[in-house]
Amino acid sequence: MNAAFNQHKASSRREVLRLEALSLLKDFANDLIGIEEIDALLWAVAERTISNLGWQDCVIYLMDPHRNVLIQKAAFGPKSIDYKSIFDPIEVPVGRGVVGKVASTGQAMRISDTSQFNDYIEDDAVRFSELAVPILWGQEVLGVIDSEHPERNFYQVEDQLILETVAGITATKIQNARSIQSNSELALFYERNPNPVLQLNEVGMVSFINESARRYFHEHLDVGSLLMLPKLKDALLTAKKKGRFTLRCNQTDPKTGEERTGEFNIVHLDAGQFNLYGSDISHIVDLQKAAEAANEAKSRFLSVMSHEIRTPLNAILGLTELLIDEEANREEQLRHLAYMEFSGRHLLSLVNDILDLEKMASGKVQGAPQPCNVIELSTNIVDSFQNRAENVGLELKLNIDPNLPRQLITEVRWLTQILNNLIGNAVKYTSTGTITLNVFVKNQNNQGCTVRFEVSDTGPGIPASELSRILQPFEQIQGTTQIEGTGLGLAIVQALITEMSGTLSIESEVNKGSTFSVELDLPRAENQSQLQDTIPSVDGPQDVQASPHTDHDNPSTILLADDNELNRFVANKLLTRWGYTVVEAVNGQEAVRAWEKHGPCLILMDVQMPLMDGLEATRIIRNNEATAGLKRSPILALTADAEPQTNEKIINVGMDERVIKPFNPVELQAIIASSIESLRNEG
Repeated sequence: MNAAFNQHKASSRREVLRLEALSLLKDFANDLIGIEEIDALLWAVAERTISNLGWQDCVIYLMDPHRNVLIQKAAFGPKSIDYKSIFDPIEVPVGRGVVGKVASTGQAMRISDTSQFNDYIEDDAVRFSELAVPILWGQEVLGVIDSEHPERNFYQVEDQLILETVAGITATKIQNARSIQSNSELALFYERNPNPVLQLNEVGMVSFINESARRYFHEHLDVGSLLMLPKLKDALLTAKKKGRFTLRCNQTDPKTGEERTGEFNIVHLDAGQFNLYGSDISHIVDLQKAAEAANEAKSRFLSVMSHEIRTPLNAILGLTELLIDEEANREEQLRHLAYMEFSGRHLLSLVNDILDLEKMASGKVQGAPQPCNVIELSTNIVDSFQNRAENVGLELKLNIDPNLPRQLITEVRWLTQILNNLIGNAVKYTSTGTITLNVFVKNQNNQGCTVRFEVSDTGPGIPASELSRILQPFEQIQGTTQIEGTGLGLAIVQALITEMSGTLSIESEVNKGSTFSVELDLPRAENQSQLQDTIPSVDGPQDVQASPHTDHDNPSTILLADDNELNRFVANKLLTRWGYTVVEAVNGQEAVRAWEKHGPCLILMDVQMPLMDGLEATRIIRNNEATAGLKRSPILALTADAEPQTNEKIINVGMDERVIKPFNPVELQAIIASSIESLRNEG
C-alpha cells in the first residue's frame, strides 16, 4: 500500500512539474517576443527563465567558429555581477570539459557528480552537479546553456528536457536575430550602394529600390512602380530558369537626351522575386568602342601600308629583273631606272611620313627656322605638281598676294611638307576642275606678318561628320578607300602646324569642293643674303601606253587589269617576254568590257581599283559566264594586301588564286602556265 502511495505521489509530482514546465515555457516564449538583439536575448534567457526554474547558476556560451572556442556571453547567479556583466569570463575550447564536449558532439550531458568527471573545468567555484545542453540550429552548434549546482544528483531527466526546449527556442531566436541583423546590414549595403539595386516580382513591379536607382531613373521609379526596360520580361524568364541572367540595354537619358548603356545582373530569389544589380557602363562601352576603333584603324593601317609598300617594291623588283635579263637599248634602260627611282622615292616618303608622325607624337621633333623666299617656295611646289595635275585633266593655279614679303623666317622643310601634302591630297581626290593655292598676307608690320595659305579644290567635298576624323592618323574619307594613301598626310599636317604655333581650318561642301587654310605667324628675315631656295620635288615618269590586242578568243591573250601604271608596265613587259599578248584595263569596268571583247585565256585582276574594284568585276564575269554557259576563265588576284581576310574575299567572289605583290616573276610565270594548262585540259 505504501509503494502504491509513493508511486502515486511521484506521478503527481511529475504532473505538477509538467504543468509548471508548460507555464514556464509559455512565459519564456512571451518574454522573448520583441527581443531582436542577440546579447539582450541571452541575458533574458538567463535572468528571466533559469531563475524561474529555481536553479542557482546558469552560464550561456556562444560558439566562435573561427577560433573554435566557446565564449561566456550571459549568466545568472554568482557569475552575474549585474545585468549584462559577467564576473571573470572564461573561454572553453571545443572538446574540453562538459561544455566543450557538448559543443563537439551536439548532445546534452547531465553529470551527477563532477568529482568523478576527469575533464571537469572549474570556473568560479566547484559544484557537484552539472547540466549542459547544446543550442542547435539544424546540425550547427550555436552555443551551449550550462547550469551547475552544489548538490550531487540535482538535475533530473525532466530538467534536461525543459532546458533542451529552452535551448531550441533560444536557437530559433538567435537565428532570427542574426537574419534580421544580416538583412538590416544588407539593406544598408544596398541602400548605400553607388550602383542601382532593385527587387522585382515576375511582372517587374518594384518592391525595393535604393537611392542610386532612383537617381538613375530620375525619380520616375519607386516601390510599387513597374520597371520599364527593353526585353526585361524575357530576361526575368531566363533568370528564373537559369538562376541568373545579365541584361544589357541602351536607354535615352530623359534629362540630357544622351544615349547610355546599362547592365543589370538579375538574380532569381525564392517566391518569384528577383534582385537587380545595375550599373551604368556607358563609359566602358565608349572605351570598348574606342579600343575597337583603334584596332580597326591599326588593321586598316597594316592593310594600307602593306599595299603602299608592296606596290613600289613590285615595280622596283620587276624592273630590276627586266634590266638583268633584257637586252634593252639605252633609252629603255633609262626609262626603267626612272621608274625605279620614282618607286624608291615613294617608299622613302612613306617611311619618312611614319617616322615624322612618331617623332611628333613622342615630342622628339625639333624645328630649324631659317630665312625663306616663300614666293619661290610656293611657286616651286605648285610647278612640281603641274605634270601630275595635267595628266589627270586638272588645272593647277597659284595666286600670291603682291604684298607678301620675300624675306620671311620659317621651318622650310615643314612648310614644304605641309603644302606638298595638302596639294597632293587635292590632286588625289579631285577628278575634274581646278586646284588653287592662294597665299595671302594678314596683319603685316615691321617685325613680320601672318601668312595664310589656302589650298582649294573642286573635288567631292567632305561631309561635316568626317572633318574631325580625317585629321586622325590612318583615317581617310569614308567611301574613298580605293584611293591610294596611308591616311597619314593630314595627321602630319596638323601636327606640323601645331609645332609651328599655327592654325588649320577646313571649309567643305559635298559635291562642290574643299578649302584647307593654314595660318602662320612668320617674322621677317634680317639679311636677304640668307635666303635659301626650296628644292623642287622629283617628277614621276611619263605615261606609257600599251597597244591593246584586238583578236578574239586568243589562247595566248592575257587581260591585265591594274590601275597602277608602274604595275601594268612591269607585268606587260614580263608577259610579252613570255610570249603572251596583253590587253590592259585600268579599272573593273574596263576589265569587264575587255573580257567581253577579247575572250582572254587568263585574267590578272588587281583587287583595289577605282570606279569598280577587282572583286566586283570578278562577280560580274562569273555571273556572265554562268548565264551564257561559257567556260570558266582563270582569274588570278593581283594584290599587295597579304591579310587573311582579303584572301577570304578573293575566294568568295570566285577568283582562283592570289598573287601577292611584289611577285616573283618565275613563280608568276609558273602559276599562269599551270592555270592555262588546266583550262586546256578541261576543254
